[in-house]
Amino acid sequence: MIPRDALGLIKLACVVCAALAIVTAFAATVFAPDTLAGRLYHRYVVALERRMRLMFIETRGSHIVAGQALAMAAMVALGLALGAPLLFLALPLIAAVPMLVLERKRKQRVQQIEQKLDGFVVALANALRATPSPGRALAMVHGVTPAPLDREIELVLREMRVGSTLEQALGNLSARVRSFQLDAALSGLLIGRQTGGNVPQILDGAAETLREMARLSGVLRAKTADGRAQANVLAVFPAALIFAFDWASPGYFRPLTETAGGLMVTLIALSMWLGAVLMIRRIMEAEL
Repeated sequence: MIPRDALGLIKLACVVCAALAIVTAFAATVFAPDTLAGRLYHRYVVALERRMRLMFIETRGSHIVAGQALAMAAMVALGLALGAPLLFLALPLIAAVPMLVLERKRKQRVQQIEQKLDGFVVALANALRATPSPGRALAMVHGVTPAPLDREIELVLREMRVGSTLEQALGNLSARVRSFQLDAALSGLLIGRQTGGNVPQILDGAAETLREMARLSGVLRAKTADGRAQANVLAVFPAALIFAFDWASPGYFRPLTETAGGLMVTLIALSMWLGAVLMIRRIMEAEL
């Protein structure tokens, strides 16, 4: 029989070794860019920084990845220390959190831009009545443009100062924001400018259309709010139920984590749960 104190020391040593192994693997990946893991790491960092740069976030991607590595090491150590293998299921969630958060922030930013877009279009139409140059009109309305659209207009003006045409700068703006309503407003400006039409009148009509689209989008979100709330509850409920059963009856799910058949069943159930969550989100993302 191994003394209880010795078992505790062995468990602590295993926990420390597992945490050090994760940290060491992360450090080896960072300092060995020629390996497959190093290339994947740098590609992931570049993808994070590209997404953050499009939203004017100045955090470095390597700092986020380092935080993920530390969180994974802490989760592995906690799972080994408590003897709770179910905590390892949080590792894929930790890996996916940055991209999910950035995508959510992007959508919130797009919503903020679309809420202020009709006012910007009206101001631009009035500026074009005072000057025939779209570049000068954009410079005139930049000072009264609300955030976060003002940062985008500022970048458009900078691109035009260094030699980009209006079409190129507005095309880059459309690619950064990825908003259907913004694309419609910019298309009205460019088409009216190229065809020689009454651009201010076209923009006034576009602003009225944007206001109606915003009203209909609000109605649609209100009608689907209950469904989204139910989807969130159904997504969280299985995990909460598992932890509740495991707390009330320790070892209840041990056959699912300590046998090959149980691990296969757990993997299948986790895959089906993830697929159901993604399907519900796709169904609830109703747009005009």
